[in-house]
Amino acid sequence: MHSVSVKLPSSQGTMMAGTIDTPDSPPVAYAMFAHCFTGSRFTPAAARVSKTLTEFGIATLRFDFPGLGQSEGEFSETTFSSNVEDIKTAYEWMRANYAAPQLLVGHSLGGAASLKAATELRDLKAVATIGTPFDPAHAVLHFADRIEDVDEQGAVTVVLGGRDIVISREFLEDLADTNPELYLPRLRKPLLLVHSPIDETVGVDNAQTIFQVTRYPKSLVSLDQADHLATRAGVAQRAGRLIGNWVEPYLVPVNEAPDVEAGALSRSARGSRFADTVHTPVGQLTTDRPKSEGGKNLGHSSADLIAAALAADASQAIRDTARKARIKLDDVAVTVVPEDGGFARRITLNGALDDAQRRQLLAAVRPLTVKVRDEN
Repeated sequence: MHSVSVKLPSSQGTMMAGTIDTPDSPPVAYAMFAHCFTGSRFTPAAARVSKTLTEFGIATLRFDFPGLGQSEGEFSETTFSSNVEDIKTAYEWMRANYAAPQLLVGHSLGGAASLKAATELRDLKAVATIGTPFDPAHAVLHFADRIEDVDEQGAVTVVLGGRDIVISREFLEDLADTNPELYLPRLRKPLLLVHSPIDETVGVDNAQTIFQVTRYPKSLVSLDQADHLATRAGVAQRAGRLIGNWVEPYLVPVNEAPDVEAGALSRSARGSRFADTVHTPVGQLTTDRPKSEGGKNLGHSSADLIAAALAADASQAIRDTARKARIKLDDVAVTVVPEDGGFARRITLNGALDDAQRRQLLAAVRPLTVKVRDEN
């Protein structure tokens, strides 16, 4: 996996800062992530879910809404509706520069904006939300004691994440005018609601209400022991894997995996010095050098794979011979380790075997030699 920083326009013409997390091999599909209220693309849910989706071959754009993170603009000049437009604008930018995103993921208020935007994104295949309120106005309910300040001053300044955030009258009025009961029934995309039953910021009843008013296909999955911001270790990654597994049937691959009928095809992994994506007839895997040899230990080393192949080949040959000769073999353990520029192999046979049977089984193992013919 590697990440690329990008700049993309907002619906108001200012530039938004974004990051695209991309798998090592060409993406199967593209996605977008909309972060939580006053958050950024670096919040745990945004960054960790997006990176986890690369495990499923999905490249994901996460971006800062205007006035937040590293994006241009003033947050006080934005509204929920403008954020919805920002998602739509980012979607079209992705379509023009990469491919139309097939998955839209939103966290908290970003999830609410994603649900509304999704009703107008024609090539979108699926929507997933994390800890999302049914009513977008829920995002500012915990500032209710300051609402009078907005009436008197036209805005209210609150401290979030150690910084001052100005919430304008326009922002609150726009939220008040937003009625999810009008647009949620129009959602025609498969929907996954991921929500923690112990979320104290946005209660799980919000997910239940969204589920009730939306159409099938839809799923509601509990993200157990998760806090609202998904800061606990492993929570955001777990949410990402839930989403990645769920969305797979709905995706239309934009890059087909190489058709390898035999052997292996290795291609350099993007954004790395030594990592490779290796395609085989039954799937793909990532290889890399260990950190001691200049790599990042992103996958099995070539020595690991050779040792594994030698161990598996010996084990299979022994078990095949035992089956054909009707020798009762309880178990076989094969250990292969690097030694003096080559490999050393140790075989342990378990079972009520006599010396002749042991010799017969060990004779089935091929010698530790590999012939390679290079072709240019």
